Order: sequence, then structure tokens, then C-alpha cells
Amino acid sequence: MAPTVYDVTTWPASVSPYSDIGQVINEIIADIHSVQTSPTTRPGAVIYIPPGHYTLETTVNIDVGFLTIKGSGHGFMSEAVRDGTDHSAWVETLPGSSHVQIANSDQVGFLVNRATDPGANGRLNSIVFQDFCIDGVSASKPYLPGNGKTGIKVQYDSDSLRVEGMGFVYLANALVVRNADAFNITNNFITECGNAIQLVNGAIVGKITNNYLITPWAGNSIFLENNDNCLISGNSLLWGARIQLKNAHRTLITGNKFVSNFSGMIVQEASCHEHLISGNHFRRIFGDGGPARNDDLYGMVQLNGNDNSVTANTFSFDVPTAEILPSGATPTVVLVKDGDRNFLATNKLVANVPVRHVLDGNSSATKVLWSATTSQLQDLTGGDMSFVATP
Repeated sequence: MAPTVYDVTTWPASVSPYSDIGQVINEIIADIHSVQTSPTTRPGAVIYIPPGHYTLETTVNIDVGFLTIKGSGHGFMSEAVRDGTDHSAWVETLPGSSHVQIANSDQVGFLVNRATDPGANGRLNSIVFQDFCIDGVSASKPYLPGNGKTGIKVQYDSDSLRVEGMGFVYLANALVVRNADAFNITNNFITECGNAIQLVNGAIVGKITNNYLITPWAGNSIFLENNDNCLISGNSLLWGARIQLKNAHRTLITGNKFVSNFSGMIVQEASCHEHLISGNHFRRIFGDGGPARNDDLYGMVQLNGNDNSVTANTFSFDVPTAEILPSGATPTVVLVKDGDRNFLATNKLVANVPVRHVLDGNSSATKVLWSATTSQLQDLTGGDMSFVATP
């Protein structure tokens, strides 16, 4: 039987994996193609990356389904902390475990793509990235455009993609996925990157769960475009925490922890309908970085669409008065910018200064129930709303 488990350190490649692991993996994928030739007998393979430091000079081109590329741990270490302090006495100064370093500027580390038509030839199925670290080597805040490096880019239509237990550091873009069905992005440590997770062009029925997403002010923690039925749950989004949504519908955002130096932690950029934003903790604090993309009138959460529900969240605002933008403004917690029949219920506001929800004049039929006192709601609709104040 043809081999289905490969080790990058023992495969007889033309180069050492320590000098160009990308070339080694591409040669392994070529071998998979050569031995798995029938449409009914293609079980795929596992490519194992043992603990070690590997340079990636050549982009890995993945054009075979049922492929798992896995290591022995995400091996994350904060390179920003290292580079911002005297680390001469540190015991470790590089990420560890299975550590892949992208060598070239503007390079994609792992590209999932196939030179065929997914409509005629089928999608790429069950590709898994698991338990290794992708490192951009050198970068500085806000990492955009930065070194231009992308950790993983899924360009071809995919089904049941899984990215699990990975580490990403010092990249302009950690993970970019196009046209994914039933994706699962879970238990990853993505930090010191310009953009963490981007689902672009279109995607349906996916999960983004239990990740650490630590990004600065220029990019997004999560970006969803033309997306339907995504679950975003159990994530910790820090410092530049931002979920940006564009024509994304029926998204469930629940049980996440947001800590941000900036407003705009959830933003419906274009019309988004039937979202449930529930049971999250939002904390707006003052910290380093900027310039901020938005001032404090923008809203910690901004709604732009119909039939969205914001329920049972805690909003904590703790920013010195002198640092609020624009100066003298009353910060906005939830801005209902546009749309019909949006619903705010049983949300808790905790703040060191007066704050409020704002219903913009383009919104209509919004219901606000036990989410604000009378002084914490500004209605610009001319009364086209319903309000039950928090007692």
C-alpha cells in the first residue's frame, strides 16, 4: 500500500526541511498525487512536522483533499514582548514546538488552491492545519501593511476545512479563507498579526470558537463577508478587538470576551440581518496604540440591518474623561445605525462616565427593554421605537 503518513524530516526530499520546509511539503504532495490516482481511492495523507525550527522559502501549494498538516504544538511566544524589552537573559527567544518561519516579504506560507473549476471538478475537502506555529519572523505594530506575509490562504472552494491548535505571530494576515462550507476554526492562538481571521467572498455554516485573537488597531480580529449561519463563541478578543461583518446574516455571537482600547468591537459594515449577539462581555479601556479608526460616538457595537438581537450582554466602559473622543462627548454603547425591528434586551451597562445607546434616524421599530435608564437612551427616530427603561 502506498504511504499515507509522511514526516518532513525523514522524507527523501531535494532540500533540507530546516532550510525550506515549503519545498519539502510540495514534494510530498507531488508524491501523494503520483500514488493516489483514482477518484475512489484517494484517502489523502498526514504530513507531520516534528518539533524544530523550519524556514519556509517556498510557498506550500495544497491542491489535494483529505490532507492533514500537523505538528506537535503551536509553540507560541510573544515576539512583540521580546522585541520591546531586554531579553538578553531569557531562556527562550524564539517560538517553539513545530515552528515554521516564513522567509520572504509579501509571501503566503500555505496556499490552498487548485487549477480546476470547483463547480465541475469538486471542492477541496477535509483539509486540516493542526498544532504548529507560523511565524512572520519580524514585524512592528500595527502589522498592516507590515511585512505583507500571510500564514494560510484558502483560495479554492473548500468543504469541512479545519484549523485547530495553531499559533500565528508577526503576520500581516494570519488566516484568509475564501468560499468555505462547514469550516471549523478553533483553539488557535493568533496574536501580533494585522488581521487574525478573514472569511471572504462567501462562506456558510462555520464555527469560530475558543480562540485567542490579539490584534492591534488597524485590522480585524474576525472579518466575515457574504457569510451565513456562522457561530462565533468562546473567543477572547484583545486590545484591538473587532468583529467586522459585511452582508453576513444569521450569525450567532455568544460567550465571547472583548477587551479593547477602541470602539467598534462588533460592526455591521453593510446590511446584516438576524444576528444574535448574546452573553458577551465587552470592556472598553484606555491603552496604547492608534490612531483609532473610530471615535467614541461610533458605538462599542454598531447595528446596520434588520431583526438583530442584542441581549444579556455586559458593557463596561472605563476610559479617562480626557481620553474620550471627541472631547466632551457622551460615549455610545450600542448604535442602531440603520434597519428595522432590532431588539436590545436585558443588557447591563457599567461605566465611569455617562454613556448611552443611540437609535439613529435611519432606524425604525427598535425595541429596547431593560437595557438602559431613560438618560442612557438617545432616540433620533422621532419616536419610531419602543422603550422600557431599566428600573
